[in-house]
Amino acid sequence: MRDEEDMQKQKRRSTVAILVFGAVLAVAASSAVPATAKTGSGPAGTGRVAAATAAPAFPTFVHLPADQAAHPNAAQEWWYVVGHVNSHGHRFGYEVTIGSGKAPQVMFAITDKTTATFYTETKSYSPDQAGFSTTGLDVRTPSATLSGPMDAMRLHAELPVGEIDLTLSARGPALYNNGTGLMPFLGGTSYYYSLPSLATQGTLKVNDHTYPVTGESWLDRQWGTWDWSTMKKWTWMALQLSNGDRVNLWDLFAEGSEFPYATVLRRDGTHEIVAVKPLADGTSGFWTSPTTGKRYGTRWSVNIPALDAGLTVVAQPRGQELQGAFGGVYEGASSVTGRYRGKSIIGQAYVEQNGNWR
Repeated sequence: MRDEEDMQKQKRRSTVAILVFGAVLAVAASSAVPATAKTGSGPAGTGRVAAATAAPAFPTFVHLPADQAAHPNAAQEWWYVVGHVNSHGHRFGYEVTIGSGKAPQVMFAITDKTTATFYTETKSYSPDQAGFSTTGLDVRTPSATLSGPMDAMRLHAELPVGEIDLTLSARGPALYNNGTGLMPFLGGTSYYYSLPSLATQGTLKVNDHTYPVTGESWLDRQWGTWDWSTMKKWTWMALQLSNGDRVNLWDLFAEGSEFPYATVLRRDGTHEIVAVKPLADGTSGFWTSPTTGKRYGTRWSVNIPALDAGLTVVAQPRGQELQGAFGGVYEGASSVTGRYRGKSIIGQAYVEQNGNWR
């Protein structure tokens, strides 16, 4: 009886979150007015949008640190880590994704920003070659592992293209996508949170040279059940801004519609859910992969009216495509410049593009 009651409570909580996010997307798709913004507060008849307000205190469907562990009932799940690190002025970006499921996979890339060189490799394994703990963060494959408490996670990845051995220490609050950590996604649902401010130190090896590095990383966690066939393409951005704000931004094309929106995390832990002007309209610098033939943008104009934000995001070098999953996916270490909350700002970002941006 208790199990049945718990299931009904969880179902009701999931329905609330889905309805909340559905309203956000409806507003964004119809008018590009932020769901948390107050309208009509400017001079009569101007239609001017006032500053965004903090998102309501929606219930959170993610529980940390417990949800760092694996969820065996999830049809899809991954641990995605990107970062920007430096070694005495030599600048790098890196990306490691570990996916569970019937065919565990590791996607690994190093971007040498200083020499404009990109290294990548993707490996798949049988389930008996990988281990995913359900009691704590302990994810193990032959080429990549991620384990430990949130304030001292250990990330190690080694492939022929290079090697990283890093300690990641969570600083500041977690970011709950959609403000709740639960959202409708590709005909199903996804639990989703980020640790967007990870102090990073360790070593990075490429071309037989080992660099001591320090910097900042971002961990993304998603798990759930959805239908990949409903997805046409998406652009996703992890923005780490110099004022301390962290922005998880989507421009998703699925089920015949486009959904551009962002979840903003402020330093005090408050969240804002805001509409974004469609990124597709401000994408340029197109690059065509010589390997897959896919076309990707490498420069984006990001406009968020509620935050008085006009940002330019640039991936450099342009060629940062990972092969393997989805027939190729773009994972671009990028820089950020522009205006945010009415002030000049800089930052760093990772930009993911899934699909063909023709």
